[in-house]
Amino acid sequence: MSKQFVYIDDSGDPGFRAGSSQYLVIACAIFISDETAEKVANAIKQFRRERKLNEKYEFKFHSTKKSLVEKLLTIVAKYDFRASAIYIDKSKTKESFYSIDRPKLYNWAMKELLVRLPLKDARIRIDGRSSKEHMRQTSTYLRKELNKDSHRILNIKFEDSVRNDLIQLADLIAGSVNRSLQKDRADAGDCLRIIMNKIDAIIEIMIS
Repeated sequence: MSKQFVYIDDSGDPGFRAGSSQYLVIACAIFISDETAEKVANAIKQFRRERKLNEKYEFKFHSTKKSLVEKLLTIVAKYDFRASAIYIDKSKTKESFYSIDRPKLYNWAMKELLVRLPLKDARIRIDGRSSKEHMRQTSTYLRKELNKDSHRILNIKFEDSVRNDLIQLADLIAGSVNRSLQKDRADAGDCLRIIMNKIDAIIEIMIS
């Protein structure tokens, strides 16, 4: 199996308080060629330039105009990559879990995505919005859980999504999945339909 390049971001939050999101989604974009990954990153940069956006403008599903998200997803869908996502519907979670530790839930959900991917020799880059301590704990936890198999070599690092266009792509995928779950919204499936042929799996996981 070729080396894989995996970019991960999330949509929603791991909280259970009033105002927290109903869904926590973690999604990834997977490339089996560094060359293809670079082509997609360049396509995103070119799209940013064509729209006369600041070179540091970050594409995010919940803050970028929907029309731009749809156009950008249409462009990147032409390239050779795959995507997967897991989600938690927190409305199905028992009340006893409402005080669950947010970082631990995030780490567990991240692991639940990665164990479902056929990764062997992979470079994994995750949106680094958290504190340094949380990122350290997450990295330690994931390496411990995912590198148990001696045949799996996973290089895991956090990167600032502002400087990583492929993590921004993962954000758009995660946001598209999250929106598709909100069946009361008229535009629920609009963005996901654009990239549906790139999606290998969208899996609901349960907190037990």
